[in-house]
Amino acid sequence: MSCKLPNEEPLQNGIKEAADCKCYGAVMRTYKSMIDVPQNIALDAAKRVYRFHHPEDTKLDAAITVERWINESRVQ
Repeated sequence: MSCKLPNEEPLQNGIKEAADCKCYGAVMRTYKSMIDVPQNIALDAAKRVYRFHHPEDTKLDAAITVERWINESRVQ
């Protein structure tokens, strides 16, 4: 599954916006469904789901993207 990348310059190369990614729901469901496990394990699982959908991304870009999505969902 791919992300629709906006025409304007992204915040950082390789970092995708949640609204532009079809896999956002799957990543967030994975993280939120693991409420009974330590946070780092839930985060790793969410990153794996993201990487499944975006094998072209580096591990760093995937980590930053997923962590950003999760942190943004906490603020809202």
